Amino acid sequence: MGRQPITARLTRPNSSNRQPPPGRTAGISTAPRRYSLSLFFLLAFTLSWAVWLPATVTSFLRANPTPGSSGTALIGSFGPLAAALITAGFMDGRIGFRELGRRLVTWRVRTRWYAFVLLWPAAHSLAATGASVLLGSEAPQFDRPPFLEAYPLPDELTTAVPLLAFLPLVFLQQLLLGSSIGEEPGWRGYALPRMQWAHSSLAASLALGLLWAFWHLPLWLRPDHPASQIGWDVLELIAVAVLFTWVFNHTRGSLFVALLFHASTAVTGLFLASSRFHPTIDVVLVWILVAIVVVSEPELRTKRKDGKPFRPESIG
Repeated sequence: MGRQPITARLTRPNSSNRQPPPGRTAGISTAPRRYSLSLFFLLAFTLSWAVWLPATVTSFLRANPTPGSSGTALIGSFGPLAAALITAGFMDGRIGFRELGRRLVTWRVRTRWYAFVLLWPAAHSLAATGASVLLGSEAPQFDRPPFLEAYPLPDELTTAVPLLAFLPLVFLQQLLLGSSIGEEPGWRGYALPRMQWAHSSLAASLALGLLWAFWHLPLWLRPDHPASQIGWDVLELIAVAVLFTWVFNHTRGSLFVALLFHASTAVTGLFLASSRFHPTIDVVLVWILVAIVVVSEPELRTKRKDGKPFRPESIG
């Protein structure tokens, strides 16, 4: 039996380069199943709004409506997590669960990204407060942060124990039982990698940010939330979505870092009192950072010309 021609040997398929069957996706390493994103968003909205809409309607019928941070708001925030698990199981099987798990335990990233996700929310809040005070707002009472209203504790305890001593416990609660774990496995763990398959990172972020903002609508329509602020909330969340993508792509698609970013933002609002002259200040500050990021990293706004999907694992 004669030897094969050199060309035949060179073009023989390499089994190690074969992709999984079209029906099985591994994050953004293979093309996502058709309608997988549609199913995810449909489930995320349905599961969350099924909890929030009745509570919102009821809040208009009560003399003293419960605040938007009530138990129903927290329960509804787990809609994206449930949607991600259901869609991953139905569309991707064990590979989908494995991909979500891999992203959740990806923690070996550069220290500067931990510094950013933990410190940026506080820096943003302080900058907005400083600008507001310069424009005429009263300085906030930093010794009376919103934490004291969200977690009513005995005066004896808050007097004897420094408030910052409660921060690690509240952060851990937000990370494991709060909206961070309820939302991020869906938005960043499942949806974002698939949206970046066919679109630039910037386009995917803007679209995801708009959907993320619209998902909050039942909470923002409650009587305790100023209607005039909804537009500013939408603009701010879209900008924040771009920052989440920026961090996500530089941390090898780490869902763990995204959870820290979300938890840090929520906890900062509890422990750092703030003063706002107008919601515009928050929006302008975060969009300034987004503009710097987009200008300094052109790859965020360009789609790969070789037809291959963008993979956050490719940058550090």
